[in-house]
Amino acid sequence: MQGLGNNACAKKSILAATLNTDLKIKEERKMPVQSVLSYTAALFAGIAVSMAATAAEPVKAPPAPPAKAAVPSKSLETTVNTESVISGISAVERTRPFPVAEKVAYFVNIKDGDKVRSPFRVAFSVTGMGVAPVAAGKIEGTGHHHILIDMPMPVDIKKPIPFDKPEEYLNQRYKHFGKGETEAVLDLPPGKHTLRLLFADHNHVPYYIASKEITIEVVPK
Repeated sequence: MQGLGNNACAKKSILAATLNTDLKIKEERKMPVQSVLSYTAALFAGIAVSMAATAAEPVKAPPAPPAKAAVPSKSLETTVNTESVISGISAVERTRPFPVAEKVAYFVNIKDGDKVRSPFRVAFSVTGMGVAPVAAGKIEGTGHHHILIDMPMPVDIKKPIPFDKPEEYLNQRYKHFGKGETEAVLDLPPGKHTLRLLFADHNHVPYYIASKEITIEVVPK
């Protein structure tokens, strides 16, 4: 009997030890889980704090690209042709400096040696004098233009410039611009012709303000 009692006591001791061991193992197994949970909680808390700080900062706009130099529009690029439709005279040749008080008449858009086709436009000007129509009467320092065609300068400086016959074509000699014109259309027969401007007063008496004589050639139509 006594042996049986001892065996029972031994079994109880073994069972208790086994239970204590199991409890320790379970406790040890619970610790890593708790550590993981604690680490995870700390990690999410840090992320939340970082996100809150980022949200609180103002959003900076990206830097603007450098401004490009403006390119002129091709539509604004325009070329103005200032050359005469009658001849090849350049703008430089038409822009002539004159000394102060010099009085001279000159052709604006044609020059010596030009070839033209009739009818053709002639523009002319004068420096040192004003242009006024004959109807305005006598005005000091003014006059009007004339063109001498195939004619020399008048010999008599006190004689008025003559007029051509009405509807004259083959023998045109004197063109009067008594309305104060500074351009005209000439219709001359084919061939070479000399032209000279002569400025005169309201009575067509020359001031002897004239241009150089030029020779042009009218080519056949």
